[in-house]
Amino acid sequence: MKKLSTVLLILFLSTLLITAFTACDKLKIDNLKANKHFKAGNKFYTEEKYKKAITEYEAALQLNPNLKAAFYYLGSSYIMVYKPGDDTEKNKEYGAKAVEYLTKALELDPENKNIIQSLGDINDKMGSFDQAEKYYLMMQKFTPNDPATYFTLAGFYNNNQKYDKAIEMYEKRIALDPANPEGYLYLADFFQTKRKWDDAIKNHELRIAKIGESSLDEKEKNDVLAEAYYRLGVVCWNKSYQTPPDVMSPVERLQVVEQGFSALKKATDLSPNFPDPWAYMGLLYKQKEIAEPLKVAEYEKQYKAMIDKFQELRKRKLATEQFIKDLAKEK
Repeated sequence: MKKLSTVLLILFLSTLLITAFTACDKLKIDNLKANKHFKAGNKFYTEEKYKKAITEYEAALQLNPNLKAAFYYLGSSYIMVYKPGDDTEKNKEYGAKAVEYLTKALELDPENKNIIQSLGDINDKMGSFDQAEKYYLMMQKFTPNDPATYFTLAGFYNNNQKYDKAIEMYEKRIALDPANPEGYLYLADFFQTKRKWDDAIKNHELRIAKIGESSLDEKEKNDVLAEAYYRLGVVCWNKSYQTPPDVMSPVERLQVVEQGFSALKKATDLSPNFPDPWAYMGLLYKQKEIAEPLKVAEYEKQYKAMIDKFQELRKRKLATEQFIKDLAKEK
């Protein structure tokens, strides 16, 4: 009996050992296959073949559910195939899958900025404002002193018509780096799109002052200043052009026009071959016609002179650009 019991025990242990080795080998094989699918998915992702990448990443996770990186790339692939505004069930599924896999990725790696940014992005695209805001605000804890974080939030609030919040974020961006002229440009552009002309003009003027205080070399500073004065002149023209005669008096219109002329003239002084300011100086003469209709003939001549100057410089610029291209081809 003892001999029989010993034989049975040996057989039982042998079976367990074989099963263990078989399971271990299967796990190793599955992991190897999963890695192969994951690498194939990365290749398709790099080639922007996102649907093929999805197939590979899903196959990888079926074989190895612990392949953490696959959740992020799978969620990101679903973002890339999702089309904002498309209400088909298939597209909604893409969005839901992106959220599902990215949420899983964040559970596994809660301090990963890329995952948080992606969750903000897909929720924003899907119109889930509260969720998108939650993730975008989470980004601030990683980069509280990075102006780009506030710029992203400003764009998000602007797109969702939360304009007071957008202004707050633009202003926070400026506060982080007050010497940087670009912060004022972003806020000026925001106000311009909202037709808040005076606020746009104010921020363009602040930007010009900051450029003047910068440590740029003289040539670069002149080029940047020329572009800044040009933008200020364009806003002045916009304010006049977009405001009806029964809302803006002739005296006020002439003041705005003269401010525009002053800015555009400085742009041409700083960059004599810059054609665009001349076109807007011509358009400002059209605004002077509205303010002073008795001088239409005089202003028409000035308008034509400005447009002729613009066309002359424009042709010269295009010819120079073509010459440089031809020279590059010869090399």
